[in-house]
Amino acid sequence: MTYKEWADDYLRQADIIKGKLITLRDQLCTAPCTELKELNHRIGLLYKMYLDCMHTADILCTKQGEVY
Repeated sequence: MTYKEWADDYLRQADIIKGKLITLRDQLCTAPCTELKELNHRIGLLYKMYLDCMHTADILCTKQGEVY
């Protein structure tokens, strides 16, 4: 697997997580007050995962031309 393929895989995972984030944020509008804390917690965790995937993909893209 090349760095580019690896980076693309991380970007695909980031897109999946982004879709889940959009769904959860939409649920915030209609969720009962008792579920808001849990939804916000889940959104926070997924957002951190999204940022990790994007950062890792960025690192892999910069290493694409390097040979080890």
